[in-house]
Amino acid sequence: MDRISQLPEFIIHEILSCINGSPTELVRMSVLSKTWFHLTASFPHLYFNMDDFKSRETFFKYIEYTTSRFCRQDVVTARTFKIVTTIHEHAELDIVNRCLELVFKKGVKALEIDITRKFNRYRLPNTLLSVSALKSLTICGCELPSSFKVNVVKFKSLICLKLESVSLDDEVITYLTASCPLLKDFHIKYCHGFKRFCVYRHQNLQKVVISYKTRVERIDIEAPNLCTLGVLDWAKRGAPQMNLASCKKLTFVAYYGCPLPGLNCFTDFLSNFPFIEKLLLSMNYKCNNLKLSSPSLRTLLLDSQCDLEEIELSTPNLVSFNYLCNLRIRKPRIHKPWISDPTCLNACMRCYPNGCIDALWFQKWRRFLDKKNKFKVLNLYVHAAYSQKFEELEKLKALELPPYELEHVELQLESHEESLAHIAFVNAVLWCCRPRSLTFRSSFSFEEQSDVVKFTYEKLLEQEDQGHTNIKIVSPSSSLLMALLREEKAIRYIKEE
Repeated sequence: MDRISQLPEFIIHEILSCINGSPTELVRMSVLSKTWFHLTASFPHLYFNMDDFKSRETFFKYIEYTTSRFCRQDVVTARTFKIVTTIHEHAELDIVNRCLELVFKKGVKALEIDITRKFNRYRLPNTLLSVSALKSLTICGCELPSSFKVNVVKFKSLICLKLESVSLDDEVITYLTASCPLLKDFHIKYCHGFKRFCVYRHQNLQKVVISYKTRVERIDIEAPNLCTLGVLDWAKRGAPQMNLASCKKLTFVAYYGCPLPGLNCFTDFLSNFPFIEKLLLSMNYKCNNLKLSSPSLRTLLLDSQCDLEEIELSTPNLVSFNYLCNLRIRKPRIHKPWISDPTCLNACMRCYPNGCIDALWFQKWRRFLDKKNKFKVLNLYVHAAYSQKFEELEKLKALELPPYELEHVELQLESHEESLAHIAFVNAVLWCCRPRSLTFRSSFSFEEQSDVVKFTYEKLLEQEDQGHTNIKIVSPSSSLLMALLREEKAIRYIKEE
């Protein structure tokens, strides 16, 4: 029995949506029977990408046929309409315009248009401004309708707006946001023509991400529910002036670029965000003196060429500090911000050193730990080559500083070095700190690195009164012998009185 065809139509459409609207699969299903032809004809997710077709002629014929067939169905609106293509001829332009006009008249909830013309930019039809059912709108590489700012924009249901490589001016941004009272998520990427981003008295706006290659002078937002701001400055001309004093829920800020020159530039920068709790700061230049001051900051991710000894933190409530040394965040993860471990009650520092680290790096790290920090938990992820760098441990001894007391240390080694290099690395870490417990993770087999496991065990025991302290291994086994025989990825040592 054909049990699937007996399901309600909207459930079948949900099943079809799992194949992402692949034209090939939809055509195959449509020829199964008259029932399936009707079901695929009323499929409300319309995806058209030229890369899925072998020829331009076939692509534009498919767009015209599928769109017109859908719009003849007894359905209220399209859920999704997405088109990604280039236009070379006037006939292709006519087809795209006819299809969009049909869909706009029928109604659509999520619209994504990425159209490139051969000689000039594609201008969107004026009827776009009357699609009141729109909840999500993405425009890439196109010109806004010619009647924009003249006709009334009826985006009364719009929640998410993304503009990429679109010509804008300051008034367009203000007018757009004022015309979308329910807007929550606003993204601008590589748009040109605007110098100021101004949003006034918007009650629902929650997230703004601005990525630009030309100088932006000012960001002025009045939105009491704004909680996330991302500024990606690829122009490298300094942070714009900001006024976000009314955004009392703004707790997560991501900034890529460089601030305006000055000794206290970042201290002044953070003064724009008095309620900030999470900060992603990625600098594309060498900073010789980095000072961050914020009484509310709890989580900091710093991607910088700045040495640890050049960093001064005045952040009394900081519980998670993620330090990426020269790792370079090419695409900051603004959409899914990192979240600190809720089970970690003590301040935690995570280091991701990149490249070659040596005894000098450990000296700077050890001095940083003494800068009135409250870090009790450390995660050190090493993606570095270090086999030639730890031979001169006498440089560490010259510090004349006792090991820093930590509750827990987690070491994760990703480089494929010989066991002697791993031993030297563990020795350097334990020369700088004295943990109550230690987790040792690696991509290699501990059976092949049994001497590293033994050395770590003995070094931890050496730090304590051996007559009153034992080292308990809880992973992968409570027995050191079993730990060496089994091929596991993690071993945890716990000091017990």
